[in-house]
Amino acid sequence: MKGFSLLELLVVVAIIGIISAVGIVSYNGYIANVKNKQAQTGLQSIYLEQEEYKSINKQYYRPSGGCGDQTDTINNGLFGGKVTLDNTDFRFCITGNQTSYSARATNKINSSYWFQITNNNQKRDQNNNKW
Repeated sequence: MKGFSLLELLVVVAIIGIISAVGIVSYNGYIANVKNKQAQTGLQSIYLEQEEYKSINKQYYRPSGGCGDQTDTINNGLFGGKVTLDNTDFRFCITGNQTSYSARATNKINSSYWFQITNNNQKRDQNNNKW
């Protein structure tokens, strides 16, 4: 007899489904890690640019307004118009005064998920873990 039985086809479909499910979960985890690293890199860029800004202006850069999505303001005011920060997945803001600041990247989908860096280069996340 030539061909496959229905049982053999069902087994193959089940195996393909299991492999696909594992692959999708792995892929989503990989994408989330990349987005997190991009936010952390953005905060590290803010830290470095703040140090340069302070050496020139004798104070830290402080955007006006509340701590909403200040990404465009930071790109223009701190980075001189260069699009350094991308706010596709995280929004960035800086709070503080002339002598200290805190910069935060908050996830746009889940606002309880964030990363933060201070003028002392102290880095932490929403669980108070260092990154």
